[in-house]
Amino acid sequence: MNSIDNFGVLLPTRGVLVYADGGRPRVELNWQMAETVERLGYDSVWVGDSITSKPRLEPLTIMSAIAARTQRVKIGTAVMLTALRHPVHLAHSLATIDNVSNGRVILGAGAGRGDNQMYIDEHESVGVPVNERADRMEEGIRVMRALWSEEDVTREGEYYPLKNVTLEPQPLQDPLPIWISSNRVRRGLRRVAEMGDAWITNVPSVELFERCWDRIQETATNAGRDAEKMTRALYISVNLNEEHEALAEGDRFMQAYYSRPYEAVSKQLLCVFGPPEKCVEAIRNYREAGVTYFIVRFASPNQQEQLNRFTSQVLPHVT
Repeated sequence: MNSIDNFGVLLPTRGVLVYADGGRPRVELNWQMAETVERLGYDSVWVGDSITSKPRLEPLTIMSAIAARTQRVKIGTAVMLTALRHPVHLAHSLATIDNVSNGRVILGAGAGRGDNQMYIDEHESVGVPVNERADRMEEGIRVMRALWSEEDVTREGEYYPLKNVTLEPQPLQDPLPIWISSNRVRRGLRRVAEMGDAWITNVPSVELFERCWDRIQETATNAGRDAEKMTRALYISVNLNEEHEALAEGDRFMQAYYSRPYEAVSKQLLCVFGPPEKCVEAIRNYREAGVTYFIVRFASPNQQEQLNRFTSQVLPHVT
């Protein structure tokens, strides 16, 4: 199959824990699915991130395993909470994985949320006050980009001062792409406009997507950047079944994943639960609004079945 150059698939790095029922998680499902996604022609595979708030397999470790088992698909994070890690460590890991994968890494980066005690606790567990996460993320991105392109890096940073630091190996990609996530958050959209190689969002309506994109374009222009060169990636949660079954299964997935019902989650992030025709319509509508890339998360315990259904019943109508 030819490459589907604007679709990627999220791997179940959390799902294998959620559905382990107290036993050993089936970690191998992640690289098995990655191999299938590559064989089917998709452009990329993605892994999520959290440490204690929503337990999952550690993303960098899984990325390296996938890099060794695939040849073509890009391997990204959707999204990594970069403030939870020191940027020298993170830059070193990502550069190494970029070498292992022969230049296929995408860093999808986000600031995360601070509106729930579990997120506050997660940051505190690694010594990062949650109210510093945005500042640390932005400074950390600048540090990583410097380490990936310069020698003897010296910086005065507030959180990450460096003196004559040289990182080896360098990434194969020059530059290693950083896709920055934000929904309707003023500072987040400014960060996308000023620092991002691409924008990742999961806003739940086309109208909100358009308003956010207008703000990114305006801010980028004021910063001397051309926003039109940015990939606009939509993270979309999908369950492909008949309406009643899709909503029931999708609700169980959201309860297990976020400890919140579908009705609450769907107000904050895009969920398309229903027959394939409903998903086709949503993708077409967002594409008309300016989305250029789709990261698909299957909100179901039946990942392979959903992938096959999406490939055979949705993709032919949107590619």
